[in-house]
Amino acid sequence: MGFNRSNVNYSARVERARAAMKSSGVTHLLICPGSNLFYLTGINAMSSERLFLFVLPLEGRPILILPHLERLGAEEAATFFDLVTWTDQEGPNAAVTSSLKIGSSTPTIAVDDQLWSAFLLDLQSMFPTAHWKKASGIVGALRMRKSADEVATMKVAAAIADKTFTELIAQKFSGRTENEIMREIERLLLKNGQEKMQFGIVGSGPNGAKPHHNSGDRVIEAGDVIVLDFGGTFQGYQSDMTRMVVVRGANPDKDFEKVYNTVNAARAAAHAHAKPGVTTGSVDQAARSVIDAAGYGEYFVHRTGHGIGIDIHEEPFINTGVETVLEEGMAFSIEPGVYLAGRFGVRIEDVAVVTASGEENINLSSHEITYVD
Repeated sequence: MGFNRSNVNYSARVERARAAMKSSGVTHLLICPGSNLFYLTGINAMSSERLFLFVLPLEGRPILILPHLERLGAEEAATFFDLVTWTDQEGPNAAVTSSLKIGSSTPTIAVDDQLWSAFLLDLQSMFPTAHWKKASGIVGALRMRKSADEVATMKVAAAIADKTFTELIAQKFSGRTENEIMREIERLLLKNGQEKMQFGIVGSGPNGAKPHHNSGDRVIEAGDVIVLDFGGTFQGYQSDMTRMVVVRGANPDKDFEKVYNTVNAARAAAHAHAKPGVTTGSVDQAARSVIDAAGYGEYFVHRTGHGIGIDIHEEPFINTGVETVLEEGMAFSIEPGVYLAGRFGVRIEDVAVVTASGEENINLSSHEITYVD
């Protein structure tokens, strides 16, 4: 278990969560290890078969229920909440019932979306009169709106990804496998300051037509079009970018340049449209309409983007039919794509942050076609 020692005011975040609980009629908020726990307390804890639960009541001090063996690691963070521990011999149930203090009342309990079903079923047995809701309605709404400090951290994460791409494209691609390039991306992300690589996709040639390709042992060849999609963690916040490269030595697919220019124009249209007051669905449509007009609409098989912050994928989602109104501080990817099965795929991705008057693209790598050896 770890604790983020930055100057984040976690108790203020908890009070904002309480205000959201009150307006939603929620009496208790239950948070398990994961991104919501990190957001509210700064604690990085591992999910396991042992119950680890942050309990936020509408009134009174929050409580962290945790295995006794984890107590020492949590004490540094416990400045605005109490610790209640349980041992392997006694189990967690008594700690839970004493901490929630529900009795015979009919509470409304919001449960972390990532809580294991085994724990939820036990909780529902312990509190049969309770009403249950998703915690994402409380915490997700808070996390969508990034503070200036959060945005500053995300900009550093994005700059590390940009630098990694710049150093990567100076290397030789031809004759190496996708996995070899993936390992090089990870090495560069760590060298440049990210704490870990969160994910990566190296989709060469026809593999690029699979949006979530698992990089493998395919040897990269001259003329290959390659999708490079990767991101890592910096101080708890994520980077996520996608760029395309073409390997010199042979001509790429005859339609590649047309597709690339279409996707790049769709990306630019979405960035231009994104600003406070417009909806996420309309940003998706701004990108989609460009691709539709070029005749590739059926090959754009995913949404235009997703929120990003502590998680790679979080609210808001940039998708037609999801009409979240953009506000200053919201951060999300813009990543239209076209995928031609058996041939190649094109995706270009940046992270956008909504400002007071528009949006800022925090990934600064060039959007021109990049050629590599």
